[in-house]
Amino acid sequence: MNDLLVSIIITLILICHLVALIIGYKMQKTSLIISYLNTVTVIGVSAFWAITIPNIKQHNFEFRELLVICLETCILIFALYSIIGFHNKAYVKVINFIGFGIHLLATTAIFYYMFAFKYDKLF
Repeated sequence: MNDLLVSIIITLILICHLVALIIGYKMQKTSLIISYLNTVTVIGVSAFWAITIPNIKQHNFEFRELLVICLETCILIFALYSIIGFHNKAYVKVINFIGFGIHLLATTAIFYYMFAFKYDKLF
């Protein structure tokens, strides 16, 4: 994977976040669309984590890694809870918007980091 491909993927993810907000606002179903986006994002993060972990011979879980895994699991549970029909409950909306915000901030930080520093090879 090279810099250009990763930058394109991150740009597409940011565009998806923006499109989800715009479509959700126009359809008056922002919390439901954000739940779908959160679900896809958590599945992507989990798949990436599951693919990279077997490459390590002996893996010791650090606190921050466990924290991210627990946070992503919580976001996934509430996103699925919202998708099956409880997207009007206040606490479900709050958790989904917090998860959306965390994913958006992390993606924006990665986007900035990728443009601030250039690499010859990733992974």
